[in-house]
Amino acid sequence: MKQRILRSLRTAGLLNAAERANFLFVNRKQRRKNMLFGQANPGFVVPPEALAYDAYSWLDWENYRKSGTDTAALLSQIASRHLSENHPLRVLEWGCGPARVIRHISAAFGAKTEVYGSDYNEDTIKWCSKSIPGVNFTLNGLEPPLPFDSGIFDFVYSISVFTHLSESVSRAWIEELIRITHSGSILVVTMQGDAYLEKLLPDEVEVYRSRGIVLRGNVTEGSRIFSAFHSREYLTTKLFQNLEVLEFIPSPSLGQDIWVLRKP
Repeated sequence: MKQRILRSLRTAGLLNAAERANFLFVNRKQRRKNMLFGQANPGFVVPPEALAYDAYSWLDWENYRKSGTDTAALLSQIASRHLSENHPLRVLEWGCGPARVIRHISAAFGAKTEVYGSDYNEDTIKWCSKSIPGVNFTLNGLEPPLPFDSGIFDFVYSISVFTHLSESVSRAWIEELIRITHSGSILVVTMQGDAYLEKLLPDEVEVYRSRGIVLRGNVTEGSRIFSAFHSREYLTTKLFQNLEVLEFIPSPSLGQDIWVLRKP
């Protein structure tokens, strides 16, 4: 029922209005809890509520901190399994949002790690640049390129970004991420795969099984409410065809499938 209501709102062009109303509801619901978190953690800078909701659909500062540290630790473990570099790593988060994960990367990977973050939201990058030290932030467009030389990154990760892009734009970005990494570099991305079948409507399930990709649009591409679902076969034979798949971790606590890839 919920998915049918959301489809009706999307089709009618009312999903953005519904999101604005939900933001006000969530903000009010979390106000006391977040106030107590701020009092207990006065040195922990949190993003503006609107930026956080736009990126995550929730406003829970305790979860913002804990999920960020946990994800940074998970990424560090992945890097340790697949990289044997004898120099400080150069790490990029493409689609960093308001710094939930990237602010913890230096602590997880080591203080000498060079950390870079990019995002297409100008307000997000302005806040990150002002509020999060030790990270090189840059603005990117909805489509490539990134303002980096070829082959400079050892480790690139992207959390729930391809899940909000069209097929052609996703393919362009995969090629761009391949460009800015070198042979042997690791790329980690998350996707909405088979675990999301129960959230798809019957006609969407049919498309998912036949084409391997389902898009929910009629909203701004790149926004959280533009949603993309990809089958495992589609990813291995099309989107990731020029990369080596090292690990596939289905539906972990992160909430999406994790793909660990290597540039040949």
